[in-house]
Amino acid sequence: MKDYTIEQKKRLRDQIIALQEASGLSANNFATTRLGFSNGSKFSHVRNNWDQPGMVGNDTWDMIERYIDRSQNYRGVATANLKKVWNTCERAYQLKKALPLIGEGGYGKTFSLEKFREYNEKNRRFRVIIFDASETKTQKQLIVGLLESFDAYQPGTISSQIRQLREAAHRRGDFLLCIDECSSLRDHNVVILKDVITALKDLCGIVITGTPYFINNLNNGAVRNRHLFSETRDRLFMIPELLEQPTDDEALEIFTKNGITEQDQLDVVMGREKKFISHSWQVKKTFRGIRDCIDMIRMAELPEFNFNNIEL
Repeated sequence: MKDYTIEQKKRLRDQIIALQEASGLSANNFATTRLGFSNGSKFSHVRNNWDQPGMVGNDTWDMIERYIDRSQNYRGVATANLKKVWNTCERAYQLKKALPLIGEGGYGKTFSLEKFREYNEKNRRFRVIIFDASETKTQKQLIVGLLESFDAYQPGTISSQIRQLREAAHRRGDFLLCIDECSSLRDHNVVILKDVITALKDLCGIVITGTPYFINNLNNGAVRNRHLFSETRDRLFMIPELLEQPTDDEALEIFTKNGITEQDQLDVVMGREKKFISHSWQVKKTFRGIRDCIDMIRMAELPEFNFNNIEL
């Protein structure tokens, strides 16, 4: 694990506090929903006790550094998928509907949601709440995670917590809820979305993202007449928005936007040099693959260790 100097810790602390204040979220909510802290009180230690030995661990600094890197070190463009995500979010908000967004991993779902949230924060529009369901394996975990996203968690049964969710949404007022990575709700666990959508009916729009497995699981369960699958599918808008692979033109635009403009570098990352095809974005054909190529170029520019002065 990386060790951080006092100067690096101060820089990370100042940057993350600036991002938290710009987000409009409470420190606790920012820590749990943006940074993925299991306990929001950690952020208080980052703010006030960052330089005290043993108060903020290296794993916490790692999480902060990764978030800052995602926020500042990668520049996106208005791809076809990003436009679909933004338009779906706006329609869900305006109509207070539950709209599904379906795309394979690496097609830019999460990035587009985060950029839509940033746009709304910057322009002081409505609040966008993004709940990452990627680590959610049970119905209970989903409900607890959503309540924590609203800063409204209280222990109780699922049915009582669903009532709490509606009450919390009513207090929250004007917002859009995005439930990301719902494919983690495997098999019958997915039907809990019926209760969530019902509880939030007429209070907010909901965007639900997942891989094709998510929608196929619902459809297959409905065809087999499994309990609540048809009812859950019926709560979603009938036509899901489907995301697609990035195009060559989009890949090229992203590379140049991120400073890769030299022809020899572009030939490698675009897959024009056959002997370096394994180094190109064509290997994955996803936005994640494009980002990997950007990082690969940056890695090549980093200095290497001088082992002449190192005794092993």
